[in-house]
Amino acid sequence: MRLEGKVAVVTGAATGLGRVYALRLASEGADVCVGDIDLQGTEKTAALIREKGRKSLAIKMDVTSEEETINGAKSAFETFQKIDILVNNAGIVRGVARISLEDLKLADWNRIINVNLTGVFLASKAFVPYMKKSGKGKIINISSGVALHGGSLRQDYVASKAGVIGLTRAMAVDLGQYNINVNVITPGGVDASEARGEPPRAFTDDMARGRYIRKAIYPKDLEGVVAFLASDESDLITGQVINVDGGRVFVG
Repeated sequence: MRLEGKVAVVTGAATGLGRVYALRLASEGADVCVGDIDLQGTEKTAALIREKGRKSLAIKMDVTSEEETINGAKSAFETFQKIDILVNNAGIVRGVARISLEDLKLADWNRIINVNLTGVFLASKAFVPYMKKSGKGKIINISSGVALHGGSLRQDYVASKAGVIGLTRAMAVDLGQYNINVNVITPGGVDASEARGEPPRAFTDDMARGRYIRKAIYPKDLEGVVAFLASDESDLITGQVINVDGGRVFVG
């Protein structure tokens, strides 16, 4: 119960990894506010948190909307009277299609950047004032391993996730004086099918060749890192990129 008495906020928590992170923080003792554009899914996550004996609030939050992030932060603070932890998990991919630079549409580029990068900025901007009131806080941003080693024909997604790393470091510099830690996790390819109610994917030889530790990566491999960075045990860790990728980033 490392997070007993803490209040956490997780964006993009209607399903998948966001739900996994929210439930792990609740298991560690935190009350959790969950936000997503999918309010129905978010309410399901909140119900699962309450089953664990913790308080929860479901809010509709589009992280690309300054108004919704500000209102969401206000609602969370009014409900819990403080904000200790923010997990910026909300993010999207363009889809399975891989598009060359010259064929990538500006509208698609803007959509990915707005959710994956601007969304982290707006959510952080909305919740940081409440962390300052408490004199302490933990912000955990979710990027991707592709920000470190690139990805074929995915310029918009890679750029958005690389931007999250730069934003994390700038925030860590500026917010350290307020005892607010800001770190970023860069997962490798995660098999989140079980979290989405789907059968697990086969771990292929091709995927294994990209990792020194030749194992599939599951949500459980990430949730413990999130819980650690949210806890007091990480009080002197800030501005760091935590790779959870089986060593993929070191493969030439």
